[in-house]
Amino acid sequence: MKFLKSTVAAALFCCALLPATQTQAQKLLLGLKAGVNLDRTGGDHLDGKFAGSFLGGAFVGVKMTKIKVQGELLFSQGKVTTGNNFGDAFKTYLKDGVSSAKEGTFKMNELSIPVTVGFNLLPKLLWIHAGPQYTAVASIKDVDGLVKATKDVFKSGYLSGVVGAELELPFSLNAGIRYIFGISDRNNTNVSDSWRTSHFQIHVGFNIL
Repeated sequence: MKFLKSTVAAALFCCALLPATQTQAQKLLLGLKAGVNLDRTGGDHLDGKFAGSFLGGAFVGVKMTKIKVQGELLFSQGKVTTGNNFGDAFKTYLKDGVSSAKEGTFKMNELSIPVTVGFNLLPKLLWIHAGPQYTAVASIKDVDGLVKATKDVFKSGYLSGVVGAELELPFSLNAGIRYIFGISDRNNTNVSDSWRTSHFQIHVGFNIL
């Protein structure tokens, strides 16, 4: 969380300095976006397969000729499925009477806050961007009734890094693709196993302003 706060503060500071150091016209960004989110959480005791879900939310930022700073609030759903060896390692976290050989699925509603800095590669066409993202887990559904308490197994939030590209389109539209790689561990148990999430996202956005 400290890393995220520091990065957000640095991005906002850079954004505030830009008008004083450049003569390029500024444009405020405010809009909506929607798309597809492919995510996986990998670990020694998880199956690590990608699952698809809806992605939607809003963005706000400032764009100049060569650089832009943008923050977003995005809703998505994630899915984690355990491997057939999960129960052997995490036996103390299973519900009473649940077989250690049973596999389980967890569905998660998540809110993500990426803050990115973008650079223009092709004028009025192609941008690349990068930055941090913090994801808060709003809710977890233990589909197969596997564990006693999901909060004892999964952390309530995690930090990731974002890299991507975006195309400017006519009629205030844009389309982009990004890869999001996990930085922090999602495993909240005392079992030594690192769980990190990866995402591939494709979106279409509309700038209201």
